[in-house]
Amino acid sequence: MISYIERKLYIQTPAIDLLMAIARSGLYANYTLYEQPHEWAMALGNLASIRATADTVTLFSEEQYQRFSRPRLSDAIAEATAALPVKDWRLYGSAQFELSHIFHGVESTRIATDQPLLELFVPQCEIRIEQQHLLLRAATPQKLEALQHLIEQIDANPPRPSVNQATLAYQNIAAYRQDQYQQAVQQAVLDIKEHRYQKVIMSRQIPLKQPVDILESYQTGRRNNTPARSFIYSQGGFMAAGFSPETVVEVGADRWVSTQPLAGTRAIGANEAEEARLKAELLADTKEIAEHAVSVKLAIEELESVCDTNSLSVSEFMAIRRRGSVQHLASRVKGQLAEGKHCWDAFEALFPAVTASGIPKQPAIEAIQRLEPQNRGLYSGCVMIADSQGAMDAALVLRSIYNQHDQQWLQAGAGIVDQSKPKRELEETIEKLTCIMTHLVGQAEAATNCGSENVADLDKELETH
Repeated sequence: MISYIERKLYIQTPAIDLLMAIARSGLYANYTLYEQPHEWAMALGNLASIRATADTVTLFSEEQYQRFSRPRLSDAIAEATAALPVKDWRLYGSAQFELSHIFHGVESTRIATDQPLLELFVPQCEIRIEQQHLLLRAATPQKLEALQHLIEQIDANPPRPSVNQATLAYQNIAAYRQDQYQQAVQQAVLDIKEHRYQKVIMSRQIPLKQPVDILESYQTGRRNNTPARSFIYSQGGFMAAGFSPETVVEVGADRWVSTQPLAGTRAIGANEAEEARLKAELLADTKEIAEHAVSVKLAIEELESVCDTNSLSVSEFMAIRRRGSVQHLASRVKGQLAEGKHCWDAFEALFPAVTASGIPKQPAIEAIQRLEPQNRGLYSGCVMIADSQGAMDAALVLRSIYNQHDQQWLQAGAGIVDQSKPKRELEETIEKLTCIMTHLVGQAEAATNCGSENVADLDKELETH
């Protein structure tokens, strides 16, 4: 059984600046940065890992290789975590949207039998920062000393803010495959009117034309964004960074579960007066209110399947939450896990987020598979942490940038109900893409064109759609 060596440090450098400098150092190629309201955390390297495919969960470590197969995949995941050869572990990882096909019994020809749908890692080294107090954990004294030395170097010579704030020449996000997207929306509306489902989220993927510095874009975007969670996820050559507007599920060590559906969207606007006008418009829009209400209703029903019924409550209903360049209707549903249930039961009950899939989930997921041209992958899945005390925190992956095989892209969706208009749903995807698009920073060799005119063009584009 592996035990971490721990050390506590006091730092002067802001947590985001310190962790970004560690990411840029190249000390570890595989890492995850995860920001919660009370803590910044960073996992470095892979000490042990858990990988779930459609029917099997596998545990890998230096000490063991073990496979788990159960009728319910979530039970196999829970069993694999219990077998981890590490004391006081915390897992970092991600779940692909297509994991929902397994949880909800959706047949798919797009998922290979060996395709990882969920990947979790116990790090070789871990950093947790609350305010200026840093907890450093490492599997060996050598790794602890090396990382502490790097942290002390960075803290003694804090990185200067980048002067390269040039944004990119961007893909025309309104025009890019707009006809295909609006046709998909129109088909979804027809499906809904035929009572095949009540709501579905239709998304569109936008490839980027120029290379983006993901770390610089994340740091720039975080200064100008108000996410519920933020993250950078770098594993096996795949990288994503984003500003999650909501959590899929939160489970405390005290077994309390909560989820925060956000549904109903308007832009923030150019000034306070316009923001107030758009807020009032959102709160009075029957389509947006209906879309939100059915999302909250489903969240309650899902928690009923894993929680003590008497503990269920809606602790917040239709509040307004600012998330970058948009504002949403937000609610929070809470409950306490029933006897015999664990955090992975809650995860299965709530994944994928209702606000990223639809209602009911099974036919909505089938519609997404039918109407969207490619698998979603990490988009509308989650980046997450889970620990040996039974706690879990899973951030819905939206407002993010993705990179794999030298290809980079963005993706955004809109909730479709029977009152939806294709033109307005296209506009909503533009509003959401703007949350990250306007903060993208090009790689040094690709950022010679100053992008102020591109931001102006984007603002004009939003005004005309």
